[in-house]
Amino acid sequence: MGRQNERIERGKKDSIRTFVCIEVPRPIKERIESLQRSLKKNEAQVSWVKPANIHLTIKFLGDVSASRIEAVRQGVERAAASVSEFEIEVGGAGCFPAPRSPRVLWVGLGGLPESLKRLHENIEDELAREGFPREQKRFSPHLTIGRVRGPHNATLVAEDLIAPGFEPETFRATEVIVMRSLMNPSGSIYTPQAIIKLGAVI
Repeated sequence: MGRQNERIERGKKDSIRTFVCIEVPRPIKERIESLQRSLKKNEAQVSWVKPANIHLTIKFLGDVSASRIEAVRQGVERAAASVSEFEIEVGGAGCFPAPRSPRVLWVGLGGLPESLKRLHENIEDELAREGFPREQKRFSPHLTIGRVRGPHNATLVAEDLIAPGFEPETFRATEVIVMRSLMNPSGSIYTPQAIIKLGAVI
């Protein structure tokens, strides 16, 4: 039993919490930080995402064995090769699952660009070939800005987020990142494992 627990612990140490994402420019993060400050006045029970950690997730992989990270990188590289740089409009705001019972607070996109949709599909296909399960939920890209931890003023903070929305701003996506997430009491620490240019010849 002791050896089995030792193997489990060793497996955890050898795994890397991994996701694939697109970085968001600093000016948009600064606007989100300002929005977060205004929402904090509600004193709701929300864990706010640090602005530096805000990104557009394309696929969450969870714990991945360190030995498989190279396969992830190669898969994402193949997926990105046929997708050129494209524009993303950040705009609007909302929550999941509903304003009356919010759990996740987010800033949205002004539509789903065809190139982003294709990139997501390519990544799903390539990583499925590497043995990673496909996402069962519909692709609904957004920027998570906070997670509600309790009911106190939860509806109020959701309403104050949705009412003004988020003035649209566009940025150009030029690369996709295979990111490592290290859980920490003070907040997750993100470290790029690979930065892959869109449309690069491989």
